[in-house]
Amino acid sequence: MLIKSLPVLTLFLTLTHAAALANPFTGIDTSDLAKRDCTPGCTCASGVSPGLYCGYCAAVTSCTSAGCFDNVYQCGNGGSCCSYGYRTSCANRQGPGC
Repeated sequence: MLIKSLPVLTLFLTLTHAAALANPFTGIDTSDLAKRDCTPGCTCASGVSPGLYCGYCAAVTSCTSAGCFDNVYQCGNGGSCCSYGYRTSCANRQGPGC
């Protein structure tokens, strides 16, 4: 009985060993994506949750004219801010934040 199941057991062990060697958690290659530079100098309201906000949101306190409403900003802790420039969803008033 053991001899009849030996080929099946061998095949099972071979397949599980091969599956264990494969790394399913390989990193994503982002080398071909353009990175967006952060432009410091903006300010966010203190106490606002960290995240992305359009310039027309009350969270971005340094944006006071229509010229910056279409830009996206990242607010951090303590009023820190980073501008990433124009974003179509902000121009369409469908952006993040607010």
